[in-house]
Amino acid sequence: MPLLLFSLALVGLTHYWTSTYSDRQLYMKVHADLAVASRLLDSLVEQQRERLAELAGSHALATALDGSGSLSHAEVLAEIRTANELDWLRLLSPDELTAQLGAEVAEPVLQGDTVAGFDALPPERLNVIDTLLTDRARMALRATPRAQATARQVERNGLVSRVLYPLVDQDGRVKLVLDSGRLLNRDAALVDDIRDLLYAPGTLPENSEGTVTLFLGDVRVATNVRLHSGERAIGTRVSNQVAQQVLEHGKRFIDRAYVVSDWYVAGYEALSSIRGKRIGMIYAGYPEAPFTRLYRETLLQIVIVLALVTLLSLGLVLQGVERLVAPIKRMHRIIRDVREDNHLRIGEIGSHDELAALAREFDAMLDRLETHQNALRRAAVELEQRVDERTHSLREKTRALEQHILLLKQARTRLLTQEKLATLGELTAGIAHEINNPAAVILGHVELIEQQLGNDAAPVKEEIDIIIAQVERIRALIDNLLRYSHQGQSRLGHSRPMLQCQDVNAIVASIEPLVRHTIDKHDQRLILKGRAERQVECNSAQLQQVLVNLILNAVQAGSEGQRIVLTTQDSDRYAAPGVCIDVSDQGPGIPEHLQTRIFDPFFTTREAGSGLGLAICAGILRRGGGDISVSSTLGQGATFHVWLPCHAPSSAFEDDTTRKLLESLSDVAQTGEYKQ
Repeated sequence: MPLLLFSLALVGLTHYWTSTYSDRQLYMKVHADLAVASRLLDSLVEQQRERLAELAGSHALATALDGSGSLSHAEVLAEIRTANELDWLRLLSPDELTAQLGAEVAEPVLQGDTVAGFDALPPERLNVIDTLLTDRARMALRATPRAQATARQVERNGLVSRVLYPLVDQDGRVKLVLDSGRLLNRDAALVDDIRDLLYAPGTLPENSEGTVTLFLGDVRVATNVRLHSGERAIGTRVSNQVAQQVLEHGKRFIDRAYVVSDWYVAGYEALSSIRGKRIGMIYAGYPEAPFTRLYRETLLQIVIVLALVTLLSLGLVLQGVERLVAPIKRMHRIIRDVREDNHLRIGEIGSHDELAALAREFDAMLDRLETHQNALRRAAVELEQRVDERTHSLREKTRALEQHILLLKQARTRLLTQEKLATLGELTAGIAHEINNPAAVILGHVELIEQQLGNDAAPVKEEIDIIIAQVERIRALIDNLLRYSHQGQSRLGHSRPMLQCQDVNAIVASIEPLVRHTIDKHDQRLILKGRAERQVECNSAQLQQVLVNLILNAVQAGSEGQRIVLTTQDSDRYAAPGVCIDVSDQGPGIPEHLQTRIFDPFFTTREAGSGLGLAICAGILRRGGGDISVSSTLGQGATFHVWLPCHAPSSAFEDDTTRKLLESLSDVAQTGEYKQ
């Protein structure tokens, strides 16, 4: 009963602590996350304002406006707009400012003040700025559970970050106004950057992901909340409960909320326009399900532990009772047997009750047993002394042999486990890292096709969506493969890849379409110099993987306008015929003390790098009998040298030294042969 009452009290206290303290901590965290997200969003506008201040005071704009510069003011504005990722940057006269934005906004600007913040622009105002912005802002509304009913089918307005900066002449009068803005509709990069800053790895439970959303009214215009299909929930609407509290009453919402299709620990805060009106919201939050699951698992574990403790205690009590009762039962049985022996006699003990009779019989039995035990003890001591003298040396040797056998078995188990884990870790990490390269290339080209076609992409929109869905399917298959790989592998060696004699120049030429979008995006050039005449025995897909990885690294290391040169030539570097592929860039170069470490797993000098790319490349090449090295001079770029043999040696795929050693140790342990 005490154990039962204690168990119930502990379960109740655990439930209370979880529902009060833990929940309060969750809401405090999301409150802090929302505050940080709001400050990050405000910093976007502040950075935009600072860029305009620098532009207003620049010599380039001043000379462009008075006509003495080499560039026109339109060219200067276009250059600044592109550099700062703005959707528009233009000059307005005071009359144009008043006509387009109204006296309410124009008045403080014409008085010399900078106006910066967010705004909601209808299609007609977006058309005045840029006709392309109208199509980018337009999005179809999706039916959303728990959202307020509406007859609208399409959201045509655009949520923008906007800065109006006055240009003042020598008399202190505003002669022109710099108007810059960025359309936030479908701006996935912005919300993803904020999410990555708020919810870094390790800040949330496993299989949980934080999310950030920008709302125009009650419509999600930029978000990383996902639908069941994996698509971003663009065009879905906020729940009616949140809309009333935040949009109608202007109060911050910190509570659990239904987000698209599940319950989240959520925080919402209103966004005000440069006119002081509420035009939308910013949201930060994370799913409630992982915390609920953790809470239930904790309660279940406590219940199981308490049940086990109760059962164990009950068993100990029964065992103790049995231990107390058994001697009495045994005494009674022995006394009954002694009573049946006619040669035994028990003297009077001065009592005539049952206990006295039992004691007399038990005393008599003890006297007899003591005599026999003394005789047996003396004989046992003598026998033990003789056995110890004869078997002392044998016991010592046996003990030492058993100890060595145990150590050998433990060492063998550890070695096998470590090699399995190392092989499995390399395989899973390699798949997860390298599959992103072709996926990124496919997605990049699809986005480029859709962007270049513009409105003409409508007839093939379904095909484009199919391509994107298939790429997502590839990623899902890779996730399944990774989960399967965690079950372990039973083989100690690596599987030999499918190798064929290949034309290296043809493989290098096939790389250019795969990386063209990335190179063009960074305004760089790729130059191919195919000088090799030999063919090599390799796997073309894996070689493409290595070269694409090296080219992408060169793109990230270099700056705009750099040249990346791929050169193939015959080489006998390792006393064997082969081909060398050199990948050269014009980046900052690699310090000498890092050149020996860049091929180590998880070593990286980039904040966003995983440190696996070059290690995987080296593993692919060396398993095929090839090699990779680097030469670099600081300030003059780096060159990666990929060498492949014409004929891959079979010994490159097997290493039986460890296996033979472990098998020999196992044989010694099983046969028992040991030499001291």
